[in-house]
Amino acid sequence: MIRSFKRIVRWAFLCSSLVGGSVLLGAPQALADCKPAHSFETLTPGVLSVAAWVFPPYSIPGPGNQLSGVDGEIIKRIAARECLDIKLTVVDPAAVVQSVIARRADVGIGDWYRTAERSKVLGLTAPLYLDVMGIISSEGYSKISELEGQRIGTVQGYLWVDDLKKAFGDNLVLYPNPVAMAQDLAAKRIALGIDSFAVGVASQQKGAYRGMSIKVSEPDPRVKATLEPGQTSFPHTKANTALSVALNENIQALHASGEIAEILGSFGLDKQAANVGAPRLVE
Repeated sequence: MIRSFKRIVRWAFLCSSLVGGSVLLGAPQALADCKPAHSFETLTPGVLSVAAWVFPPYSIPGPGNQLSGVDGEIIKRIAARECLDIKLTVVDPAAVVQSVIARRADVGIGDWYRTAERSKVLGLTAPLYLDVMGIISSEGYSKISELEGQRIGTVQGYLWVDDLKKAFGDNLVLYPNPVAMAQDLAAKRIALGIDSFAVGVASQQKGAYRGMSIKVSEPDPRVKATLEPGQTSFPHTKANTALSVALNENIQALHASGEIAEILGSFGLDKQAANVGAPRLVE
């Protein structure tokens, strides 16, 4: 998978039971006496149209037309502050970005990197959180130097893949999704795995990686993503500058109040991932 459309094939099979469905989620504040924090237009007045894919722990459309996950909880709080209902459409991962570009959705969710290529066709919000690299092993490894000489698996599309190729060569095995990597790790066809720390934690909560340690990788100059983790954002309609301002100011407010850190913690993730630093784009 190319970096500009990060991980669009991972866990795509999980979407099959939900893809194509749209549902209106009512925000309690979306009442006649609600005063929105900003003034901007959406595709449908009074409604924030959101394109999502199934990607725990970030984007979790669930039974009963519920929306959860880190991104889901953040966008619900923003919609509430703006007195908007959410119209949720669950699509394949590749279709999230296309839905926004084609103006079928105002916003997309699901752990999208802020990249220079993506910024050419999309609005990208202020950073939400950092997507940090995790090492999955029985030994409790946390350093790149500890992995020398071992057969390592990782998932395609991450910022660290090219650097790991340079560092480990033929000892690196690429997988299309975390499920395939977890299966090979359980079967001992690889010695350890490297994935997004958050995705590894979510997988372990669902029964994968039993008895294994998942640790955030310590910084190593050979792998730039350990020094400067990718910042994530909500891709949105580029031409709608008022929407962009509203999203950015709401995100900044949620950072200032500690709510984004709180949301990360509620999904078992490191609250420090909310310390995003100055906005930057991955080239």
